[in-house]
Amino acid sequence: MMKVRNIVSQSALGAAGILMVLTAGFHAIGYVSLRRQLAASNLESFWLAGVKGLWLVFSLHLFIVGALFIAAAIAPPVVGRVVLIIAGLVPAGDTVMLLAFVGVFVGTISLGIAALLVYLGVALRRDGVTAQSSGT
Repeated sequence: MMKVRNIVSQSALGAAGILMVLTAGFHAIGYVSLRRQLAASNLESFWLAGVKGLWLVFSLHLFIVGALFIAAAIAPPVVGRVVLIIAGLVPAGDTVMLLAFVGVFVGTISLGIAALLVYLGVALRRDGVTAQSSGT
C-alpha cells in the first residue's frame, strides 16, 4: 500500500510541475500579443516597462516552481515536505489572485489544479526523515 501511495504522490507532484511549466510556456507565448497591445496604449514608459517585466517574471516564477515540483517527483529526498507546502502556496495564491482580478479562464484553472495536485502529493508523501531513521 505504501508503494502505491508513493507512486501517486510522485505522479501528483510531477503532474503539478508539468502543468505549471506548460502554463509558464503558454503565458510567455502571450508576451508577443501583450507587446502589441501595450504599443497601442497610452501608458507612460514606466508602466509599459513594468507590465512587460511583470509578465515575464510571472512566466519565470511558474517555470521555476514547476521545476521544483518535477524535481520532487523524480528525486523525492531532494525536496522536503515543508518546502513543498510553502511552494504549493505559489499556484494556490496565484489562483486566488487571478480569480479576483481576471476571473475564470484556462490559466486560473490550470494553476488551481496544480495547487490541488501539490497538496495531494504532499499528503500522500512518505516522510523521508522517518523512512530513513526506521531503515525502510
